[in-house]
Amino acid sequence: MAVLKWLPSQAEYLHQQAVRLARAGGPQAAGVRERAEASASALRELLDPGQRAVVDGYASNRTTLLVVEGMREVGEGVPETRPSLESLKVDFDCQVLASRSQLLLNLCDNRAFAYDLDYNEMVRIVGNFKGGGQHKIPEEPAPEDVELSSHSGLALGAHTEPPYYCSFHATQRRSPAPSTLILTARWNPLQEPTQVIPVTPVLEALGEPVVDALTRKHYQFTRPDSYVPGDEDGRDVSIVDYNPHGDYAFRFSAYRFSACAGAPETAHRALAALQAGIANAERLQVTLDSSKAILINNTKALHCRDSIKDNRRILVRLFGYNRFSTAIVQSTDPMLVQG
Repeated sequence: MAVLKWLPSQAEYLHQQAVRLARAGGPQAAGVRERAEASASALRELLDPGQRAVVDGYASNRTTLLVVEGMREVGEGVPETRPSLESLKVDFDCQVLASRSQLLLNLCDNRAFAYDLDYNEMVRIVGNFKGGGQHKIPEEPAPEDVELSSHSGLALGAHTEPPYYCSFHATQRRSPAPSTLILTARWNPLQEPTQVIPVTPVLEALGEPVVDALTRKHYQFTRPDSYVPGDEDGRDVSIVDYNPHGDYAFRFSAYRFSACAGAPETAHRALAALQAGIANAERLQVTLDSSKAILINNTKALHCRDSIKDNRRILVRLFGYNRFSTAIVQSTDPMLVQG
């Protein structure tokens, strides 16, 4: 884990640029990508050598989790009741937070993007809109009908962000999983933490034979409920990938992955060992507010959460690709990819 701490003057500049981008329409608007890249370049010139080393460490894919602190708070106090998802999507303060996150992605040499599978929505508002939290919402569905996604209040087991077809480069008409997800909070009244699990110690403890089994395409996964309808679940994928440079990428969900029918016993044993290793792994806990953000390396860390206790807890999420990833790009401004 690394920490990037802003000086007050730097935080003020970052905030001003985020407001400027939000007024131009935020990350989803045409023309904002170039503005964000230019502002991030100017912001980089304000970094001291220590800050620059932290940023470069994340950009080079060496850092599992980057915590960004010391930013200006955004917005007023917590409302009495949670606003609707539709109103939060156009809320100016949410757009400021999303624009700030886009700047931070660019600063760390990542490009903000959206999947067509995700309805081409670059900014994801994370909260209990579909039920399943500790406190029921007015339209609470039956427990068996609660959507298993970031729009519900359910506890989410350890996972990397989908899609899970590939990790570094597009294959078989599929773009890779995100390199980064960046999260910040609009509100977090009860200071409910986000948990991050570094993967490298887990794989090192499993040993080479188990990890080798995880590189075989003997696994399958169920499709997220929140995706556009029409696709099937994924089959014949691996959990660990290596690139020609010896770097690895990990993609997995404790509640979506299983071994394919007919997979060898080594695949089943490796999956069971991985699940046990994750259950016993160290968990880093970060409590988000509007002055703090986290960049999670989606190729080297899992994240999870307990069931939401306060329905006013609202996070803002963006995805990013680093320079080591190539996707099937459908639009460059904003960047939309085929998932």
